[in-house]
Amino acid sequence: MDRVNYLFYQLFLKIKYEKRRYFLYVLSFYVGLLLPTCCIANTRSVEQVIYYTTFKGMEDSFQVDWLSRTFNTIKLDKEISYSISAFYEESFPEWENQYVSIKGIDESYFYPLPKIEGRTFSKNELQEGKDVCLMNKQYARMHACEIGDMIQIRDKRLKVIGLIDNSVYSGMIIPYQTMLNVYKEEKDIQFSGTFFCENELQKQKRIDEVIEQIKEKDNHADILGVTEGEELYKNALYTKIQWRIVRGMCALVAILFFMINETIVLMAKAKKERKIMGINLALGATERDIKYCLFFETLLVTLLAVFLVMITLRPLAKLASLEHIIILDSMVIVETVILAVWACEILTWIIVSRIKKENIADMVRTTRDI
Repeated sequence: MDRVNYLFYQLFLKIKYEKRRYFLYVLSFYVGLLLPTCCIANTRSVEQVIYYTTFKGMEDSFQVDWLSRTFNTIKLDKEISYSISAFYEESFPEWENQYVSIKGIDESYFYPLPKIEGRTFSKNELQEGKDVCLMNKQYARMHACEIGDMIQIRDKRLKVIGLIDNSVYSGMIIPYQTMLNVYKEEKDIQFSGTFFCENELQKQKRIDEVIEQIKEKDNHADILGVTEGEELYKNALYTKIQWRIVRGMCALVAILFFMINETIVLMAKAKKERKIMGINLALGATERDIKYCLFFETLLVTLLAVFLVMITLRPLAKLASLEHIIILDSMVIVETVILAVWACEILTWIIVSRIKKENIADMVRTTRDI
């Protein structure tokens, strides 16, 4: 058996007979990695929110928002691509008068829909205004609602056909034509229209045409604003950058805390085992051999801690009602593993650097444990 294999054999014997101490090491690494992983997972949720609030060709569009009591106010040429959405805050008596955001979308809706458990709307359901809806998972869980159940909105009973991811939509989505049937005489419906334009010269003409049609159908309509798609896209990117900076700083602080904590733990461990290291060096093991063995040992503990983080992150997020801002996907797992390996390399380098400064004879003479 060569010296490197002997060192690894020694390590496995040590783990076998000191299970409790290594369990505490894994637990310490687990606690230290939990916060950085949460920050990484939260950053992924930001990426998803930005994805669902932008769409292809957004820079070539404009958006008009208005308040009105009249549906179907916009009738443009068929070759013009546009979409109309409606919003309303509905009070549900059976849910202790809790207000829920209701959003109506048409068949031309440009924004991507989030992940849905169940199914989304069919084209026929959107065009004809069938009595179906998509519900936020949080509301479904709070009120014990499942796919296939019926929800009462005013005088309509809608069937729940899918459950929506919480991080994107906080309420319910129904077909636009269904919303027309539910809120025929409501005074304060908020509408949002997204319109594509071939060029800048036609944009102002198209904006004037849309506003004119709104006022023609409802002279009491209140135009809330007109926003160019390029501005909306830039705002989304700016928000993404801001969120990434804030969460990046939080992750950096969390990683720094993890590194400091584990350095203290591993330095104490190295000090406790310095006699064994001294004997191994005296018997011919090189600093490189010691480094490989330490790296493998630290990596083993860290990967076990990463595994614990991955299987407990979702339950802990649900327990804290944070599952809508904590996204655990393959990218989060890869980034966490890379972080763990990188941390192992740095921690091993710190310990080996400390060993280099010590005299082998002094290490061998050490008999007192801390």
